[in-house]
Amino acid sequence: MDNKIETYSTLWSLVDLDQTDHKLKEIAVLFLNAMNDWPTQDQYKIADFDKELKEYFGSPLTIEKIQLKKFNGKNAWQVEAGSSIVEVIDTSGRFWNESNFDNILKNILNFYEQEFKRTDFIAQLKYRTTEQGGRQTPAKSGYRPQIKFDLIEMQTSGQQTFIDKETVFPGDTVNAKIKILSPDYFSGCLTEGMEFEFREGETVIGTGEIKYIVNDKLEKANW
Repeated sequence: MDNKIETYSTLWSLVDLDQTDHKLKEIAVLFLNAMNDWPTQDQYKIADFDKELKEYFGSPLTIEKIQLKKFNGKNAWQVEAGSSIVEVIDTSGRFWNESNFDNILKNILNFYEQEFKRTDFIAQLKYRTTEQGGRQTPAKSGYRPQIKFDLIEMQTSGQQTFIDKETVFPGDTVNAKIKILSPDYFSGCLTEGMEFEFREGETVIGTGEIKYIVNDKLEKANW
């Protein structure tokens, strides 16, 4: 399963979902600010941004090289992005004794890829009662029923990691992180607000609504 973070929007979504305050999150936000400030139009791939940074400031990327690039009347956005990268390197150096930019970026991505293993999108789930044909027993966080969207006949396994709950009873409503087994089948198909069923075999256990898409590969383009 591909859990690699490749784009600004996927990393931004994962950082936004991170409810704890810690230095790596602070560093990730600084990196995202730099990426947002970079003047390349529609720059959204992290690897491309990393390459352009090094082409502009020099490789390996260091505080000293970035600070050598002075404002010349035309490079305001590069200088602004560079100042955020200086903070990234400085903060990492002070707190973890790690000033190698490649390692810092790897640390950010490795940390948030752990969350990406659990989350393609956030959904509100409504479990049917037993009387409505739903489960006889509660579901534990990590439960993996089949998901069925109206737009395609294909079903896929969709792991549910409940938010702020460990157990959900028939009839309950809960917010959950959803990770689907076959994301490639749904590439560019999903939208926020889209509804789906989750099933055990042919039995519909409940319904869900997408509230927030984390994996931007799944999101339908707005034309």
